[in-house]
Amino acid sequence: MEAASLGAWDALPMTTTTPTLTRRSRAAIYAAIFLAFIDNFALLPVIGPRAQELGGTPLLVGIAIAAYSLANLAFNPIGGILADRIGRRRVVVAALIISPVAIAIYALADSLPLFLLARVVHGASGGVLAAALFALLGDAAPIGERGRTLGRAGALIGIAAVFGPASAALVSNLFDVNAVFLGVAAFIAIGLAGVLPLLPETLVVTPATRPTVGAWRRILSEPRVRVALLAIFGLEAAVGTVTGFIKDGLIQRALEEGRTQEAALRYAAGASGGLFTIFGVIAIALMLSRISTRVDKRGPFGISLIGLTALVGALTLLAISPTFTIDLVAMVLYGIGYGLIFPAAAGAIAIASAPEERGRANGAFNFSFDLGISTGPILGGLVATVAIGVTPFAGGLALVLLSLALLPLAARGATRGTARG
Repeated sequence: MEAASLGAWDALPMTTTTPTLTRRSRAAIYAAIFLAFIDNFALLPVIGPRAQELGGTPLLVGIAIAAYSLANLAFNPIGGILADRIGRRRVVVAALIISPVAIAIYALADSLPLFLLARVVHGASGGVLAAALFALLGDAAPIGERGRTLGRAGALIGIAAVFGPASAALVSNLFDVNAVFLGVAAFIAIGLAGVLPLLPETLVVTPATRPTVGAWRRILSEPRVRVALLAIFGLEAAVGTVTGFIKDGLIQRALEEGRTQEAALRYAAGASGGLFTIFGVIAIALMLSRISTRVDKRGPFGISLIGLTALVGALTLLAISPTFTIDLVAMVLYGIGYGLIFPAAAGAIAIASAPEERGRANGAFNFSFDLGISTGPILGGLVATVAIGVTPFAGGLALVLLSLALLPLAARGATRGTARG
């Protein structure tokens, strides 16, 4: 179903060449990925409190939180198009410069409309940035090592997801919410000073390299790309659901066991921290292992199938879990699913897309990523509200099951071989 045989793109001479990159250039790409993702992870816990400080109602606070993701979602394809049209580096540099400016405005804004505008600009720059960065990394990845190369990027994102909120909580407790915004803005700005001079351009744009009419159709007609998009959607639907609701579930269980509200909150904070640490260690270990190279040899279908099945098990256990031990098993499965799917899906995009269309392919990848992470908690909250007694994890579980069921259909069709460059 996922033939890895060489095809048309291998047989024809490529219209682009990827320059040989130094170790420092590759390190700069990874550093840029960390900078690109640390901001949202660190800021998410303090966006709501800052919006409240500026007079936001519960509805406006919700809009402020969602504005980043909505803008991110809309600008993922635009970022991919720009990365193919004008090159990766220009897009990455512009977006990385905009990011700390928008974050500083979060702290300096004296009105909610200005704060919301900064959220939209920040989200738009993040959407553009993600598509261009992953295209750049896909260009730089050696043939046969693309799964592992993208797996390393996934591990960095995982580290940012652990380091960001913890650092933000520490700074917020020692100082205030605005110190978090200014600190993150300064951290990114300082990081940029070291990264930008070393960041390479991996796509030399000429009239011959510009994608012709039908680029989106060619990208979406490739089975490996469709599998990657479906797998990352299912994965991120699970991510949004677990991160959005696991702490509430722990609090509810603690209250049912007779703990006071304050004791339940303390328990949930400690327990969720431990559970996410277990998840992170497993996911990062898998993404850094040789397992991530399987996509280069066999394609993304099999490993995505296993990963989505692990996520089904994780969400099922979380939906019915009566004990912390069951939660722990669920998070182990969750880590396995994440660690298998992310490098397989991201690697498949790099493998199955031509260099001159790789920006667009990564725009579609990040669109599916953001769509999943937004849809999971929304459906989970809706299900829990409408159906009394049903946990929010059921919503995420339904989306993962849907992705799993559609995966064989997405994999149908002949692949066009591994794209060089």
